[in-house]
Amino acid sequence: MNKLIFPFIVLVILSSCSSQSGDSGTSLDSTTCITQTGSAERRTELEGGIRGQVKFLGESENLSSITDKMSTYHIPALSLAVIHRGEIAWAETYTNPDFPEVQQLDCTSIFQAASLSKPVTFLAALRMQAAGVIDLDKDVQEYLQDFALPEGKQTATHPVTLRNLFSHTSGITPGGYQGYAQDLDMPSDLAVLEGRPGVNSPAIEVVTVPDETLAYSGGGYTLAEVALQDHFGEEFSNIMQQWILEPAGMQYSEFTQPLPASRSSQVARAYTATGEAIAGGWRNHPEQAAAGLWSNALDLSKFLIEIYNAYQGKSAIFSQSDIQSILSQERDGHVYGFLVNRSGDDIALTHYGGNEGYRTGMTISLSSGNGLVYLINSDNGVALGNELLLSASRVYNWQHFEQSQVTRKQVNADDLKPLAGEYKWNGQIDLSIRYEESDQQIILIFPNGDEYKMTPIVGDGLAFIHPNTGVELTFLTEDKFESFRLYGQTAVKLTGNAADMQQ
Repeated sequence: MNKLIFPFIVLVILSSCSSQSGDSGTSLDSTTCITQTGSAERRTELEGGIRGQVKFLGESENLSSITDKMSTYHIPALSLAVIHRGEIAWAETYTNPDFPEVQQLDCTSIFQAASLSKPVTFLAALRMQAAGVIDLDKDVQEYLQDFALPEGKQTATHPVTLRNLFSHTSGITPGGYQGYAQDLDMPSDLAVLEGRPGVNSPAIEVVTVPDETLAYSGGGYTLAEVALQDHFGEEFSNIMQQWILEPAGMQYSEFTQPLPASRSSQVARAYTATGEAIAGGWRNHPEQAAAGLWSNALDLSKFLIEIYNAYQGKSAIFSQSDIQSILSQERDGHVYGFLVNRSGDDIALTHYGGNEGYRTGMTISLSSGNGLVYLINSDNGVALGNELLLSASRVYNWQHFEQSQVTRKQVNADDLKPLAGEYKWNGQIDLSIRYEESDQQIILIFPNGDEYKMTPIVGDGLAFIHPNTGVELTFLTEDKFESFRLYGQTAVKLTGNAADMQQ
């Protein structure tokens, strides 16, 4: 039976350019920011009409500008592109003039794409399969030269393959990556697989039978990375340049890790959620396929447009049958890492990412060619990313990204305090609930440190919502509020004193 171990969106996950906005054709200045003919009015509407993920019924709704939201969330910079009918309608890079350190960025500046690296890698492999130079269904061990996959749940009839590595169904150890500070030696991808000393992630194992379970696995992509390097006898960055970046016209993007010093001035430097600079400007990722792509909204829009064009039968680099084939392999609402949204006759693909100091997302409707890409250089970028998607959906009449509408509820502090404690979600993931006396609120704390202040709402049991993201949880009355539901799975309170979780 198919089982979703952890929603991908959780594991991944936390002053403008000088282009003109006239309607006299495509505006393309020295910073390559774009404004297509006829796009200015809706661009202005989106830039000034950012709405929250959650609407509280019976309360007035206040719209904000993009720059105001960046100030509210302490976000230094945003790379943004809107796709309309299969073309980039407009693209812009915004900087926060209120931020203590303002970089001179433009639409050619690059951000870490984080987990958006994964679909770019997979689509490169799809081209290799179409060209007959790899077999996605062959046992991956046949491609490996210096790494032997440890004996685990794989068998001769259920091997680990490139296909199940890319689709997160290989059974490889679930989880993502932290990256490495710039003052540390960056380990090799092979060292990462083996979990050698100095590596900050465990060695990979096949912990479930391949093809039986959907479980997000950065390690699976690192194994695919090593396999492709061994097969082609090339550095991974060169392989990706040949098979996807150059064919898709992604001229500012690269997978090189560490990034060459010659490009360091083009990087939007990374920041924590509280606005503190990440040491060295960013962290390095030897796990290039999983998290190592450097890119921007312009280039990733070109990538999405090629997928849309292929679905419509008019791409020069992907075939229509290839895209239709991967869509037919949907499992639990996911296909090769993409979230699949079906609404009427519309099919949309969405992917999110998060490295330390970066939050990213992209979406494309395969039916209409409408979409959006954002890259944010802050750990606090999730809420703004969600709000951009939601607001664009309203402005451009998309059929997905709907606003949550709920009714606020008053709950006594005496009912909130006992909820604090440590919880085990789905039998695997450690979550915490903290009670803050000053705000009389509970805070949901994720393993990566993200903290969501939860607002009580009307619902079954004792229900809460995070206004910035729409994440909901409900404490269950049948368990005397000792457990809660989150993303359709149950988190159970661990035994022990919850007093330390109250502030």
